[in-house]
Amino acid sequence: MAITDNEIQMALRIKRCVNEFFDSNNLSIIEAKELMPQFIKMGIFKSNYQDGLPIRDFLRHLEEEKQLRLIPQALYQQKDTNMNWFFINTNKK
Repeated sequence: MAITDNEIQMALRIKRCVNEFFDSNNLSIIEAKELMPQFIKMGIFKSNYQDGLPIRDFLRHLEEEKQLRLIPQALYQQKDTNMNWFFINTNKK
């Protein structure tokens, strides 16, 4: 299943939102699920359920389609049965 134009636009909006978060916070890493309130506020996702499932599912989909590069701040840590998703500050100097 290929990635759609809407999914590409969504990924770019997430990238922008993550950049804005790191521009205004002195953090270098944050769990992806912790940014769900910002994603909802920006209209990227409608609601947060199951502790960040919408962003985790979307990032997993991008990774499966080899398109995770659309959000360069996204990374994951593979566990035995699941993946832990994070965003890192790629603009730190």
